[in-house]
Amino acid sequence: MNAQTDEERRFGRLAGAAAILSGMAWMAWAVLNVTHHGQVDVYPPVVGARLYKAGALLTAGWNLLLIPAVLALWQWLHPKRPSLVLVYSVCGAVSLCFWAYGGATHGITPPLETTYLLLSSVWWAGVGYELRSEVKALGYFTVVLGMFALLDGVFSFLEPMPPAIYALAAPKLPLALVWSFWMGGKLIARNAERTAS
Repeated sequence: MNAQTDEERRFGRLAGAAAILSGMAWMAWAVLNVTHHGQVDVYPPVVGARLYKAGALLTAGWNLLLIPAVLALWQWLHPKRPSLVLVYSVCGAVSLCFWAYGGATHGITPPLETTYLLLSSVWWAGVGYELRSEVKALGYFTVVLGMFALLDGVFSFLEPMPPAIYALAAPKLPLALVWSFWMGGKLIARNAERTAS
């Protein structure tokens, strides 16, 4: 493992904090949506323009706040397989940007949704596979999350699907929430440990 610079450690801690904030933004969106009966993203905005915009900003926020984690994971894992980890990281960053754009503009179309889901599945599954040797439980958890994202992407491509079948991919969002907090905590702890050593 290559030695980290002070800047890399600081960035790792920042990326961890951003991932935790991403999870908090997702939770805020979920609470807002549940308390308004699933109407936060419905157009025309039946919940009012401010809540409609808040929902869009939270969706964009929870995605964009994960981009530092994409970069920190690339920084952490790329020495082993630079080309593969670069591909996974590009897929992750593009996926998050597409999802943020779609959420911010309320312009999530079936092709856009399928694209960002499939790209995110490559990112999570690939990074998770590489992470297994470093943090076994988190690595396997990330691979499982990637598999659910792949399932969600395939179902989105095949829409319309019966709701009972589509529900098979439903664990992706709660797993992504857990992943944001877990990865955020791991990035902070990993970089704090290296600062202390």
